[in-house]
Amino acid sequence: MALRAIRQPVPAAAPAAPVTLSVSSPSPIRERLWNFVPVVLSLTIATSLLWGSYLAPTVLGVSIITFFGYWLVRSYAVAVAGVVGLRRIERWKAVNWRAKYCEWLPANPGAESWDWARHMVIIPNYKESETGLSRTLDSLAAQANAGQIVVVMAMEGREPGARAKAARLLMRYRTRFGDMFATYHPAGLPNETPGKGSNEAWAAREAHLRLIEHGGGDIARYTVTSCDADAVFHERHFEALNYLFLTAKDRYRTFWQPTIFNSNNIWDIPAPLRIPDGLSGINRLSNLVMPGSVRFPTSCYALSWQMLNDVDYWDEEVIPEDWHLYLKCSFTFGDAVNVEALYLPLGNDCVLTDGYWKTLKAHYAQSVRHAWGASDVPYAWRSSLNRQSPLSRGRKFLLSGAVTKVHSLWMAQWYLITMGSHLPVFLTDNAGASMPTWWLARPFQLPGPTWHFDEILSGDFSGPVGPWLWLSAANLLIYFCLFPLIALIVIEYRTRGPRPAHVSRLAALGALAMWPLMAVITFFFASLPALHAQLKLASGTGLVYRVAEKGTRRVAVPGAVMASSAEQIIEPLGAAGGGGGGA
Repeated sequence: MALRAIRQPVPAAAPAAPVTLSVSSPSPIRERLWNFVPVVLSLTIATSLLWGSYLAPTVLGVSIITFFGYWLVRSYAVAVAGVVGLRRIERWKAVNWRAKYCEWLPANPGAESWDWARHMVIIPNYKESETGLSRTLDSLAAQANAGQIVVVMAMEGREPGARAKAARLLMRYRTRFGDMFATYHPAGLPNETPGKGSNEAWAAREAHLRLIEHGGGDIARYTVTSCDADAVFHERHFEALNYLFLTAKDRYRTFWQPTIFNSNNIWDIPAPLRIPDGLSGINRLSNLVMPGSVRFPTSCYALSWQMLNDVDYWDEEVIPEDWHLYLKCSFTFGDAVNVEALYLPLGNDCVLTDGYWKTLKAHYAQSVRHAWGASDVPYAWRSSLNRQSPLSRGRKFLLSGAVTKVHSLWMAQWYLITMGSHLPVFLTDNAGASMPTWWLARPFQLPGPTWHFDEILSGDFSGPVGPWLWLSAANLLIYFCLFPLIALIVIEYRTRGPRPAHVSRLAALGALAMWPLMAVITFFFASLPALHAQLKLASGTGLVYRVAEKGTRRVAVPGAVMASSAEQIIEPLGAAGGGGGGA
């Protein structure tokens, strides 16, 4: 794959006039009103199928057709981008990155040597199993350029036994990296929310004291990788990152995002959860591939230490640290900040506890935590109003609009897709609504059963199931979404990796029976958790951490690390607890 490469010999300078971005509004009342924005937008969109059928039927009809058209185009785009992305991953796996850099070097005399770069990996963890952390460290130690890697074990000081666990890991792995050390994030610091971001910020500042201020190192040489404690890196990940960092058009304004799949233990989780966990990886991959898509760093990502230091690290009050950091950098430094794809797979764990229903409950809690990213909607729009920000007006609108769209549709799109072509018809036939005739008409005939959901709601079961469907324009668009869905099923199955020996062929095929239940599954593990999080955000209720079990039920094999691990989970205060969740 061709990569654009323009050498930048010196670090980009920080803005002449520092930009002040506030995490929250200085007025408690305004802050409360801002936090109502996500849930109000989501509920307005979802309930439009009801009130729009009466108050603005023509507008609703056009809006539904427009949304279904968007969904059709996006469905095909995601499927095609998924195939393209998988092919790129296979090509990137085969690249000799050092040799590729040597080929690039003659055209760029004076560029830094291959060994000039350093890569700091911060692994924030709390009550993680030592075996699970070892799996991540093993994947880092397997890198061909492990000598260029600095590992920071970002421990939580409040965890009992954290120092002893860190000492054992340091004793085992320290000699396998350029450097390795542990930091201990104190509990109860003012203006902090316990979580990944606050731990990483503490660890990065401690690393700055050790490596730069006291060690005399050059911060311009470093990337920083934000690493989940269950991450398993591809063996060439940091060689690829080394190449991308050295040859980047603007290395000090770039995030690098690998292709993350929840593949480590996806065969072991309850079958209903494989759909949302599997599709999340496909969506992330497709978003990196699709031209014109708005990219955000997610979960495990890298950026220059120079930019991270200039922006004053992660905001300690913020829970969803990945998108927030990208927004912070963009509003601080302007349009040059970007996200570049690193097309190598990175495996993460799915939530897995010691019971079927307990795992479902924990996964729901994890989904609520992910949906807490809706707190970035007010932050993005407030920052857009900041006149100090060098970000262009168009880019401000693009980023703020993208964050708003993702979190609004996260909750609302389930209602539009499952009910958008049926509920207005039902209300028109039975409850006095007045959708336009052109929208109700069914002029399109295509193969399929004759029963319609709206007829069943009306109590009409009289017609036999026949071979043809008469479809409205809205139904027609949804009908043609079936084909990319089939492609996504195949792509998702492929990204899981080989079927392990402990999963029978019958069980693997039986799991495909979950796909007809996709609407039910996505309601409980996508739409409902998003509404849950947005309501909690609007009410001013915070989040607390719980520990989520992760790992595998596979039989251990020689030379492989197969054991459960745990990671931090955030769950709304006052919500049903359960056995944990996952970050």
